[in-house]
Amino acid sequence: MKLLLIFLASCAVLPSSFSAPVMLYVSESGEKRIAIYQVDERTGELTRTGAADLPGAPGSLSISPDRKHLYASVRSAKQFATLDVDTKTGALSNPTFADAGFNAAYVFADKTGRWLLAASYSEGVVGLSAIKDGRVNGLPVVTLETGKKAHCIQVDPANKFAFVPHVGELNKVEQLRFDAEAGTLTRNEPPHLPGGVGEGPRHMQFHPNGRWAYFVNEQGRSVTLCDYDAEKGTLKARQSVPTVPEDWRDKGSCADIHLSADGRFVYASNRGHDSLAVFSVNPQTGALTALGQTPTEKTPRSFCLVPGDHFVVSAGEGSHKLIVFRRNAETGALTALKTYDCGKGPAWVMSVKF
Repeated sequence: MKLLLIFLASCAVLPSSFSAPVMLYVSESGEKRIAIYQVDERTGELTRTGAADLPGAPGSLSISPDRKHLYASVRSAKQFATLDVDTKTGALSNPTFADAGFNAAYVFADKTGRWLLAASYSEGVVGLSAIKDGRVNGLPVVTLETGKKAHCIQVDPANKFAFVPHVGELNKVEQLRFDAEAGTLTRNEPPHLPGGVGEGPRHMQFHPNGRWAYFVNEQGRSVTLCDYDAEKGTLKARQSVPTVPEDWRDKGSCADIHLSADGRFVYASNRGHDSLAVFSVNPQTGALTALGQTPTEKTPRSFCLVPGDHFVVSAGEGSHKLIVFRRNAETGALTALKTYDCGKGPAWVMSVKF
């Protein structure tokens, strides 16, 4: 009995390396590779553990629902890459490639793990590619024209509808029906939600309660709250709040957006102002209150909340550096901890807990 108690006590203080890892994947587009970092859950420290080389510049990343495969848009090659993920170490291996037929600015694995949705900024189309045995297989089974500068595609919490924000002149969010059984994408009615004057919705995230969606507006330098009708698959804009101070309202552009897992805070990145905007969320109405901005590295195109929401990692596309922030769960405030050199042009960061 005494030996058993000693063994159990020793297990309680084993180092974190014995537990499932928390990883960070970085698309180093200028190096044509995906960098791999392990995240210390206690300190936020990043340790680079490897990289996966690709035939072209990687951009958007997505992880399969079972965490066993990582998908990347190889933008310069107009391909989708599938890589095996070692869930014990976070390592990537055995890359395979499928033709996309377009340069995908965004990829998103659906909730069944059977489909990869993608949006093309330059070609103005969205695509639906089949995933078989974890791997993207063949050309897209659906290619649907939605207009130039489609910048993102995501499904709703029920996996029944898809939404495609468009920046620039079209300034809209396309509303689509998604059938995961049949493998189809079709236009919903109405077919799109118009953006506010000069806004240009770029990326989006649903609130955990499924009733609200938030868009970051590239040209508008703002975040928009939408009410979501889950039965009809339609959005209705209700509030837009600036992401930058008044003297920056005509400079720079927004890029990325994320919500805390508890739904209490929204974060958005400002390029030019080089900051992350922080907003609190009213739990009854979803309304946003601006809480200010936190400086980042140059050109924060992509950032992510590390699972557990204690840390945020922002990639400085213009400085080729990563910066880690500690996050206060009660106030939403971010405190810079440390910067790290990385490869050229970090275009995407994604953190995964295994």
